[in-house]
Amino acid sequence: MGLLPYLGQVIANVNYRRPDYVSTSSSAASMDDLSQTESTGSAKSQGIPEALSFDRIINGGTCPPMTVREFMNYLEYIELAPENLQFFLWFRDYARRFEQSQSQSQSKSHNPFTTPPPTAQSEGPNPPPTDYKYPSSNARSFDAEADDESPINLPVPVQVQAKSAITPEVGSVAPWEMDWEKDPSLTKVHSSVQASYRAIAHRTFTEAGLEVPPTNLPFRDEIDRIIAIYIASPAPRQLNLSFRLRHTFLIALTTTTDPSAFLPVVKSVESSLRFQAHPNFVRWSICNGNKPRQVFAHGLGAFLIVAGLLYALLTTLSGMSRGWRAFAAFFWVLGISTLHLRPWELWECGEEEIGLEGMEHSSNPQPNSSPDEKQEKDAGTKKPKEDYPWVKKYEKRNIIRKIFDREVWVQEPALRQIQDVIFLQSLLVGVTAGGIATVVFLVVPGGGFF
Repeated sequence: MGLLPYLGQVIANVNYRRPDYVSTSSSAASMDDLSQTESTGSAKSQGIPEALSFDRIINGGTCPPMTVREFMNYLEYIELAPENLQFFLWFRDYARRFEQSQSQSQSKSHNPFTTPPPTAQSEGPNPPPTDYKYPSSNARSFDAEADDESPINLPVPVQVQAKSAITPEVGSVAPWEMDWEKDPSLTKVHSSVQASYRAIAHRTFTEAGLEVPPTNLPFRDEIDRIIAIYIASPAPRQLNLSFRLRHTFLIALTTTTDPSAFLPVVKSVESSLRFQAHPNFVRWSICNGNKPRQVFAHGLGAFLIVAGLLYALLTTLSGMSRGWRAFAAFFWVLGISTLHLRPWELWECGEEEIGLEGMEHSSNPQPNSSPDEKQEKDAGTKKPKEDYPWVKKYEKRNIIRKIFDREVWVQEPALRQIQDVIFLQSLLVGVTAGGIATVVFLVVPGGGFF
């Protein structure tokens, strides 16, 4: 895009207003309470262009600093609640692998030479549904009676085949299982960890008054891990679910591991991400300076405004000509209209530290990781912010170095355009306010006191 068309777009959006901050106090209630009304969610999404929409970020259609990795960084280090995005990314990957596994099982069991094509009159189990892939816009369609005490209407559970019939190949197993497959020496550690997950999952079902599901369901071990990490109470990264939604979800898991059983929970998690975390992430990303630089800029702006006022007063009270008073406008314009690297970006953190391991966006595992380290990562334990290595290193930096920290180019065009629009708004406000103040001092007659 040329310079003139780009400037035209910036000027056309001069009335832009960045998204309002969505208070995290609403997270005290359950996440499904957050998605009761469509109008509320739509209002919170105002100020977010289509290029920075939630779907574009999740599907990898954005550039730094608006990618899934930066989104996870924000939730991990700023909101201190990355579990929603981790669970959401896991489910997308799990639904894809489950469907592939079912397709492979059906293709292997079908013999075109001896088996006639299925008809509506054929007996046997129904094929697994494939409609669990819901459009992203469904998150905006909420039930007005979400607080009703009636049970949630889940999709009809599918009685899937035994695990031995659809055992996935190595290429389709859960990403975190690949570590154990590549390193046979960790088999014993993996077995003990999986046993603890299964014990936690069994305890969760028992405490809910439900029967323990059979172990021959497909991906049962993986579901046990998910229950132990995200669903059990307490859990390292427990999702904020209402009792009714959690209980109904566990009921569905007693008979099936089909992705359709996860839909109510996934929609609740997606609502929290789409209407709370995502607007806050966009709002936070627009400001490309750290806190010390913001304080410095605000202080410098206040100083220039005061300096311009003193200069205008002195030139007005003195015997100097009126033309000298006009120079006060430079102080006022600069004072009214004044991308750092984030602290964790100054010291590169591995993706496994920000919770991207086991997701479709994860990097290769580190070969030098010890079994204990892998066991801790697999458990999904949430680390306090003070435990990250960059925190202490950043606190040791002096204030001057923080103000003039390293900068990085903003690669996302939509974010750059928003920042340019905000800069233009500040410049217009500065010129307008500075011009009015200058005119006022120009029309005042000189004092001639000195």
